[in-house]
Amino acid sequence: MEDFIFTPIVLAVGVAIHLAILRRHTRDEGRLLTVAFAAHVASAIIQVLLVLYYFRGGGDMLSYFAFGVPLAEALRADFPRFGPELLKAFLQFDEFYLPAEVFGTSSTQSMSAATGFLLFLLGNSLYAACVAVGIASYVSQVMIFRALRGYFRPEQQQLLLIGATLLPSAVFWSSAVLKEPLIIAVLGPLLLGLQWFSIGTRRAAAIALIVPSAVVMAMIKPYVLMTLSISASVFYLWSRFVAARSAALRPFAVFTAIAIGAGGLVLGNRFFVKGETETAAAALAGQRRVGYEVEGGSNYRLEDGAQPYEDITRRSLSAELALAPVAMVTAFFRPFIFEARNAVQLANALEATYLLVLFVQVLRRRGWKASLAEIRRSPAMMFCVVFAFALALGTGLATTNMGTLSRYRAPMMPFFFALLLILRAAPAASAARDSQSLTPAAAG
Repeated sequence: MEDFIFTPIVLAVGVAIHLAILRRHTRDEGRLLTVAFAAHVASAIIQVLLVLYYFRGGGDMLSYFAFGVPLAEALRADFPRFGPELLKAFLQFDEFYLPAEVFGTSSTQSMSAATGFLLFLLGNSLYAACVAVGIASYVSQVMIFRALRGYFRPEQQQLLLIGATLLPSAVFWSSAVLKEPLIIAVLGPLLLGLQWFSIGTRRAAAIALIVPSAVVMAMIKPYVLMTLSISASVFYLWSRFVAARSAALRPFAVFTAIAIGAGGLVLGNRFFVKGETETAAAALAGQRRVGYEVEGGSNYRLEDGAQPYEDITRRSLSAELALAPVAMVTAFFRPFIFEARNAVQLANALEATYLLVLFVQVLRRRGWKASLAEIRRSPAMMFCVVFAFALALGTGLATTNMGTLSRYRAPMMPFFFALLLILRAAPAASAARDSQSLTPAAAG
């Protein structure tokens, strides 16, 4: 019954939000945004149908749902008592009291608590919860576009919008009750808040977007926050050096960029690295070892298959970095067509092949030097490169299963897709104009 009550309500609210968004965009942009909105809603419904009838009740989402329902019921029974306790569980406090079990530990515990809050608001409806997350992710991807569009020439902005909102795997994997969709849902507000803050406008609103988004990201996927902080510091520094051209501003810009990067790294590292003596490389290797120990029909290994699982976490940083080329190719372009084992993997493989073709076309038409020159002239493209490639490295080093690879890489793929589209469309001998003098307007 809850599905028939709450799902239409969530959909109606989403349509109202979409109509409000359309009023701030051109007609051509509106057509693309309408397709993106419909795709997110459809993906949310398909996600539920897949886990119930195709995967027959398996998967992480139903585990979060099964544990989330009792937590939601506890909130309904006594919210003043259990609401703060569930918030403690989300924030990964060592001690909290709840009458129902919270699923998992660390980031899984936070995701379980977030699911409890979501189901409390939406009457235990899994359909409504997925649609709500899908709409939130759609709004977030629009925010990504609004944060970056002022740094691109008018003829590039439509490509940016397509890249940010219409990559099939990013749409599909941003519309479910899972960790990655929540990350995508807060990525846009965080990026837009940072952009507002960097140009000195709407400071209060920027902080209101940045703080809760950063906290959610730190709890759910801390390594994404670490990557974003590095990318944002590069973005801020590059925008100051390229646009301002003032030597007097550079010391302050460098200091601010260091502060942005350090803040995210410290917060993310606090929840990513579990032991006091553990390193980030060991944490990635540890996640890979856990994946190796779980049997799966589409598992793969990055290192020598003869190496014992227990030796993986003792690998040095240099040994992990030696795997970087294979890890990044895996993150961006696998599964290959011949690696697909089912319909879902085939869809992922077709998209990955398309991205590989785009990548080859960029290199053939422009070459490395011209592509890098185009990227260096744009702070936004520098951000896309650093964020996508750094997150691809982490995703590639931590993932061991083709079935989950597409989901894990979803937060970075809109940036990579937009980057490829814009580079492919750019003239082969682009003059150093426009992008050097672009001063982004405050995105609102």
